[in-house]
Amino acid sequence: MLIKTFTALFAALLILGGCAQSDTAQYSAAERGDPRFLEGMNTRADELYLNKEIPAGARDFRRIYIAPADLSYLQIVQPEGSPVDKEWRVNASEESVLLETITHEFSTALSYESAFNVVDTRDEAEIIVHTTVVAIHPFETRAKVAAGARPGGSITISLALVDVVSGGVLVRSVDTKSSDDIWAFNQIDNESTAVAMIFRAWGNSMRRGILFLQGRATDPLATPIVVTPQK
Repeated sequence: MLIKTFTALFAALLILGGCAQSDTAQYSAAERGDPRFLEGMNTRADELYLNKEIPAGARDFRRIYIAPADLSYLQIVQPEGSPVDKEWRVNASEESVLLETITHEFSTALSYESAFNVVDTRDEAEIIVHTTVVAIHPFETRAKVAAGARPGGSITISLALVDVVSGGVLVRSVDTKSSDDIWAFNQIDNESTAVAMIFRAWGNSMRRGILFLQGRATDPLATPIVVTPQK
């Protein structure tokens, strides 16, 4: 039931009214056991959905407000066939740390080299960042990690950057990023760098997306990704 609920939510988030995906790539996923299983094929780590039909004035927007992330949809998707692990539930103190981490990392990334001015209130903003943390996916059960399995996993979020005046979505992304230490989310009161790095990557993607949308200078952090065949 948990997987079906997550699938339905994920599908709903992908219905992106009025948005067009930029530079759509073709993806190929190899099956487990295939030597290409861990090899990316025509992939982009920073793909966003950009609404290219934005008002002319939006190209001058610089003031961004980062709304508190919505954790009400957060689900823990256990490995297939595993029982529910109640210890994965995010408690109040962990939720507070997660919200602060998201705001800090997004603010740092968006304000890099003064690309945007992150403001403290909605009234000051021209763009509002809405974040929904959808799911955390540990790849292994607690018992297997305790026995020596790798503590990897991934996290899925939905991002929407909204024009304050028109209410239109400028940039949207539904994305999943992996971590070698997804269990940091199960110990989030430690303020693990693994958590921070994932949200910093999403913040950098947002900055690149808005800069691209506004036709501004090339982002110095958006270095080309060179893919080489695995040996």
